[in-house]
Amino acid sequence: MRRSAALALLLVALACGQEFRGTISGVVVDAQEVPIPAVRVIITNAETGVSTVLETNQDGAYIAPLLQPGSYRISAEHPGFKKFSRDGITVSVNEHLRIDIKLELGAVTETVTVTAAAPLVDSTGGNMGMLLGSAEVTELPLAHGNPYVLIGLAPGTTFEGDPLLNRPYEPTHIVSYSMSGSIANTTDITLDGVANTSRSSAGKIAAGYVPPPDAIGEMRIETSSFDARAGQTSGGLINISLRSGTNKLRSSFSFTKMKPEWMANTWFGNRNGTPRGDFDYNRWGASASGPLILPRLYNGRNRTFFMWAYEGLSDQRPRGGTTLTVPTVAQRQGDFSELLALGAIYQIYDPATRRPEPGRTNRYRQDPFPGNIIPPARFDPVALKVMEYFPPPINEGTTADHQYNYPKPNSPEVADYFTHTARIDHNFVSPHRLFVRGNGYVRNTRRNDYFETRATGLREQYHPIGASVDDVYTLSPTFVLNVRYGYTRFTRETTPLRGRYFDLTSLGFPKSFASLISPDRSEFPAFEFRNYFNTVRTGEERFMDTHSFVAALTRLRGAHTWDFGFEFRAYRHNQYSGDTSRSGRFIFDSTWTRGPLDNSPTAPIGQSWAAFLLGLPNASGYVARTADFAEQSTAWCGYLQDSWRLRRNLTINLGLRYELEGPLTERYNRSIRNFDPEVILPIEEPARAAYERSWPAHQTQELPPEKFKVRGGVVFAGVGGQPRELWKRDANNLAPRVALAYSFRPGTVLRTGYGIFFGPLGMRRTDVLQYGYSRNTPFIPSKDNGLSFYSRLSNPFPDGLLEPVGNTLGPMTDVGASIVFFDPYPKASYNQRWQFSVQQQVGRQGMLEVAYVGNRSTKLEITRDLNVVGNQFLSRSPVFDPERVNYLTANIPNPFRGLEGVTGSLGTNNNITRENLLKPFPQFTAVQTGTYQGYSWYHALQARLVRRVSSRASINASFTWSKNMLAMNFLNPGDLMPYECLSGADRPFRITGSMVYQLPLGRRGMLLRRGPRWLYQVVEGWQVSGMYIYQSGAPLAWQDVIFDGNPDDIRKGPRTVDRWFNVDAGFSRDPATRPSYHYRTWPFYLPGLRRHASNNVDLSVSKRWRLSERGIEFQLRGDALNAFNHPLFGAPDMNQFSAAFGQITTTSNYPRQLQLVFRLSY
Repeated sequence: MRRSAALALLLVALACGQEFRGTISGVVVDAQEVPIPAVRVIITNAETGVSTVLETNQDGAYIAPLLQPGSYRISAEHPGFKKFSRDGITVSVNEHLRIDIKLELGAVTETVTVTAAAPLVDSTGGNMGMLLGSAEVTELPLAHGNPYVLIGLAPGTTFEGDPLLNRPYEPTHIVSYSMSGSIANTTDITLDGVANTSRSSAGKIAAGYVPPPDAIGEMRIETSSFDARAGQTSGGLINISLRSGTNKLRSSFSFTKMKPEWMANTWFGNRNGTPRGDFDYNRWGASASGPLILPRLYNGRNRTFFMWAYEGLSDQRPRGGTTLTVPTVAQRQGDFSELLALGAIYQIYDPATRRPEPGRTNRYRQDPFPGNIIPPARFDPVALKVMEYFPPPINEGTTADHQYNYPKPNSPEVADYFTHTARIDHNFVSPHRLFVRGNGYVRNTRRNDYFETRATGLREQYHPIGASVDDVYTLSPTFVLNVRYGYTRFTRETTPLRGRYFDLTSLGFPKSFASLISPDRSEFPAFEFRNYFNTVRTGEERFMDTHSFVAALTRLRGAHTWDFGFEFRAYRHNQYSGDTSRSGRFIFDSTWTRGPLDNSPTAPIGQSWAAFLLGLPNASGYVARTADFAEQSTAWCGYLQDSWRLRRNLTINLGLRYELEGPLTERYNRSIRNFDPEVILPIEEPARAAYERSWPAHQTQELPPEKFKVRGGVVFAGVGGQPRELWKRDANNLAPRVALAYSFRPGTVLRTGYGIFFGPLGMRRTDVLQYGYSRNTPFIPSKDNGLSFYSRLSNPFPDGLLEPVGNTLGPMTDVGASIVFFDPYPKASYNQRWQFSVQQQVGRQGMLEVAYVGNRSTKLEITRDLNVVGNQFLSRSPVFDPERVNYLTANIPNPFRGLEGVTGSLGTNNNITRENLLKPFPQFTAVQTGTYQGYSWYHALQARLVRRVSSRASINASFTWSKNMLAMNFLNPGDLMPYECLSGADRPFRITGSMVYQLPLGRRGMLLRRGPRWLYQVVEGWQVSGMYIYQSGAPLAWQDVIFDGNPDDIRKGPRTVDRWFNVDAGFSRDPATRPSYHYRTWPFYLPGLRRHASNNVDLSVSKRWRLSERGIEFQLRGDALNAFNHPLFGAPDMNQFSAAFGQITTTSNYPRQLQLVFRLSY
């Protein structure tokens, strides 16, 4: 047995897991408080009948870890003592209950039954947060049945997402919470103890899966954890435990309906007289659980159980009205004569008549089309085919030239969503337990289908799946091994609504061009018109896998409970880019159709469509060859924790965790790794020679010719001796954890804790950087400024398409552009978290907690541009400084013009600004990397009240008063240290409350206990529930401003949506004084100036009818989301040069929504 345990420890490999089950432990003593060894302790799940049989050790101690959350019965017996029995013990997620047993002398046939309720105070550790049971999850009014809404009820949480994106298939925003000062979207989420996250953006996580409410047994939100088992998080943890089946068969069916007339109008809709948008909303679900019984084959009572839950949602709602402009019927036929009647500026000119303008260098003249009509014989054949996908206008438009003639006030977003969750628990011959789980959902969203043709419409599909297997093996009464594996795959595809595999030759494009586009990336091309609607669409395919495995041992030895294990996660991410530019992006404007000269004013509309009919895009078009990638990183962890019960009223938890997160790798090394600032580029000598020739004319004293250098370039992974890993591992990540709980009197516990948590360094941190692996082939319409045309729409790329150069250019890659590179020696950010709290039992069913909570984060990564002019070049003038601006923007002959390998305007422009030449790397527009100078700190007073009134009521309330500061941005690009200021996540006050209350009416209540049967049908089964969340607004973010006044005056005066602050306090409103090359002293945030506070109440009233003595019930429930219709105003306009400066024009939440819920349960 010992050899097997050792082998198990050696073989463990995978996943950082947080424990989702509970533990019961204690000491068995006699009447004189003497520990009794060898006592038989049996802990039985009251719903499944599954028992755990234990025996106390020499110190009389016992422990039953890894118990599925639920209700338990505990019994103890020993010769010479009466049998002990206690019912109604509730075990919750990641909860450690101390149940000490006192045996009385007597015969074992006698039983002493104890009925005392378990205390609500926690005397075993120092974790902060709250527990939510199945009643809260299923009975509280949750928008769209999204259980993650409940995270916001915990003290110390701050919501930073978009309140409008609250549906279960919007996985980033629904978990956008900060936990006691941490950065939002950095809290780990586990489902049955295994990873349940995906990555949304650099350093931010999204929910991997959202289980239906009927599938959830409990949720524990830990805003500060001091458990050494917790990792891959900034300190918080969202732990979801699914229901397991029981010996009783249960099932449910539900349907939720929301109608447009049940939804209030928005605040600005009422103000502006805009009607409510139309929508259609239905949600339905079903669930079943119980013993697995196969008639005549297998009876799983007390042994094998199943649980299955399903939910579907169909939501069709406006995505925001819009009015487009499409060509008129006459313009589709080449007739622009009606426009000409509005003025000569609408004249269409014929590029076929283009010729040099005599006496003027590089100027060209062309003649107008007679009558402003393009002969149909001149139409490009591709244009004729493409035009078939554009509809005619709906009306005459809102302007004389027929703009905005295609209104789409109610263009819907149609979303279909289906999710399944299943779990099977099996209990082998004691002491072996196992469960397996599978889940997945499908989201299919369709939007922007304005033309209802191939030219428009976008489809967004999510296909996440997940699975886990968990095995618990009791090696001895004091030694338990747990091994579990989990897999999550998050798939997101954004594609054209009507699919790819589009035949480009059907539009008239030549086969020579169409054959160059991969069929699986071939789609309707992007056509972009000045002042007309365009068909540009973005797209991607993302596949993100998380493999997780954990092996952990729990051992009871004397007064110590040891937990130790090794953990691992593997993150993989494959991405395929695929927007419409891969099939061609053709841009039309007035380049070839204005006149009489090529620099004449352009027409407000018409000339771009004329260029399209002629098949003459401008030179900005291209075909994209975008890079795909396959990246991976791994994380290895190990931990050791000792829960030491030093005295009966004193427990100390000591833990140590080690984390080693590997660097990012790309399967084929398609990424840069670093930036070498000293590498000499081959263009240095010719560029210096050109600069030396021009220097006498401009005499830039700060940069004499001998100091002119062109050095610095990217370094690729796996090339020239460089390793495949994109940075070096940070191996110095030891995370101590300590917590203490001291019950200095019955019902009162002092708790404290301290712990360190490390931030991500692998794939969760960022993606690979693929300079050189993407390339655009430019559309070249003419090589002689339009005197003749080299390419047309009907033959757009006669020379074929350019392939990406990969790493072949070495340090010359992307010279002339901006680059970002990895720091080769990154440091893991870390959070130091601590708390000191007091928990007080209030009566038998209440608990009050008051806590001081702190958090300090250091080594936070900040993006910094290394390619900026120093602060010494910036003006210190309190007003606009034209002299400084003119000096730095002065044109100097471009020394890089025409040099081989220099891309973009740097290689083609005749001039360059003095500022660009003064940069450390003038061959790049920007050189950005991460620096680990960021830090933040958080202090809070947090309070929580919990009240349970038997099974009829549960009440939770919390209060948070906090301050969140940070230094994560540079006030000026050349500053050495980041600027200390309020955090954008600072919300000083947050107040929450929730309630589920069954009215005490009828036979089992306090009122109307006697009466006729019909009275019971009317008054029994009523329930009210609700949630309240108040959160201070975010501080207003300021740009650099020119201000001449007292900043305190900005807060003065009434605050309205038309004037959120005093815009006349001293702001310069003249756009000519916009700060430029100005040394900034104006802070990012000002005290007392915040966005509107959130103040939301959700209410629910329901009635149950018992339809059968066999337990069949019907429930009718009415929910009012944002019941009091409180608006949450958006941010005011913060541009001091805007006419709308200080005004608010939008709301950021939904108005009141009413919904009916029908539920049948058994």
